[in-house]
Amino acid sequence: MDKKAPLGLKLIAGAKIAKGVAFALLSLGVFDMIHKDLGREALHVVQVLRISPENHYVELALEKLGLVEPRTLIHLGELTALFATTELIEGLGLWFGMIWAEYVVVVSTGLFIPKEWLEVIRRPSPLHATVLFINFIIFVYVVYLVWERYLRRAAARSAGPPAPN
Repeated sequence: MDKKAPLGLKLIAGAKIAKGVAFALLSLGVFDMIHKDLGREALHVVQVLRISPENHYVELALEKLGLVEPRTLIHLGELTALFATTELIEGLGLWFGMIWAEYVVVVSTGLFIPKEWLEVIRRPSPLHATVLFINFIIFVYVVYLVWERYLRRAAARSAGPPAPN
């Protein structure tokens, strides 16, 4: 365990913890909707926001929400909770300087870079490019930290044990 995590890792950890909390709250909201009439709830939101229910897209969304089954909401809530748990574990691990968390971040961030690159190629937009850029910077930064630690350990091993006095 590294007692003094660099500021960059603390920032990444804070973002992951915030994302984890947001997805945990979203998961609770999804679970809360399981035994409610989604169409009626959505209509209430539309009315509160003063959006015309006759709008084609709103009408389509209200119709589709009425068809969502409780089992689908349970699966969505479970997946959202799983994602929240993963983000919180990564974030807290980084915050407390756990070395394993850096490896988890390298893998979890690195897995999404090819998909994000394809999104930028298929549908170029500032949002897609920004997400790719941020995740690429995070990936390179954490890989650099892991590699640097590996080189320090290799140098310490090659120096051998200290000479006896």
